[in-house]
Amino acid sequence: EQRFEDTFGLKARGVSLPQRRFAQAALSEMLGGIGFFHGRSLLRSEHREEPVPGIESTLFTAVPSRSCFPRGFLWDEGFHLLLLGRWDPALARDILAHWLDLLNTDGWIPREQILGDEARAR
Repeated sequence: EQRFEDTFGLKARGVSLPQRRFAQAALSEMLGGIGFFHGRSLLRSEHREEPVPGIESTLFTAVPSRSCFPRGFLWDEGFHLLLLGRWDPALARDILAHWLDLLNTDGWIPREQILGDEARAR
């Protein structure tokens, strides 16, 4: 609780206890939604009708819902990192580095990373 207050200063700004508890729960949910994924994305190819497996990749990322969306979304990650960057800058940098590692030779990062059987099953 002290680290949360030192980081976000909600009590000092007059935020009520129920609202602070809600904010703590939201941060807890964000941290609990961080996962490590490994596998191959399926990529569209101009040479084949069926998708082809990409290179083997790993991704450390926060997800919107572990049970419904067990995969990383680049757009969402930007918002996740706004919060995580305040709470734990080193953790946020590690997650960002994983996304940057997915950059291909054309400078493109796919917006959604479906890596591994668990993510593909959903």
